[in-house]
Amino acid sequence: CPPPALLPIPAAPVLFSRSLVPVQTRFSYSGEFGSAAGTSFSYSGDHFWGPITAFRVWEHPSTYIKFQFAGTWSKTYGYEEGKHHEVTLFHGEEITQISGKHSTYIYQLIFFTNYGRTFFFGQPAGESFNAVPLEQGNVLAFISGHHNGAGITGIGMHWDQSTLPALKSYAQIPEMGNSSG
Repeated sequence: CPPPALLPIPAAPVLFSRSLVPVQTRFSYSGEFGSAAGTSFSYSGDHFWGPITAFRVWEHPSTYIKFQFAGTWSKTYGYEEGKHHEVTLFHGEEITQISGKHSTYIYQLIFFTNYGRTFFFGQPAGESFNAVPLEQGNVLAFISGHHNGAGITGIGMHWDQSTLPALKSYAQIPEMGNSSG
């Protein structure tokens, strides 16, 4: 006796509700600012160690950058010469915007944090740039760009969702049942 024929089962209708669709993390990129001449560099991968907890900037005719990700100093790109500045971020503090000036090199960098602190480095020479994430609540994850023997020739900022609950909430849908006011 042959097996009974299988009848196709009708597919259940798929319903979508905007309130049920989870918010997806949006990564964004700002840049590259500068001439972008020389050898490329990227701190991609270093950001997996954790959030940026400190950074160093050397002031010379151009800027050199070094970051500390969750307690580990990364490689320096550019030439470590001249006066350097070291900034240690407070617990929970993250970089939310970077502005500056560029031409052949990056001549000035201005870092803004979620704690309202601003750090100025370098000289205001060249064309202005301003880098911010596309999504509110995203913060600086890492930097990439170009350098040569004399300094940083190009810089781009990569933004990611904050690891802090207070900043994450900007990019999330409020939970049902929570009301404010």
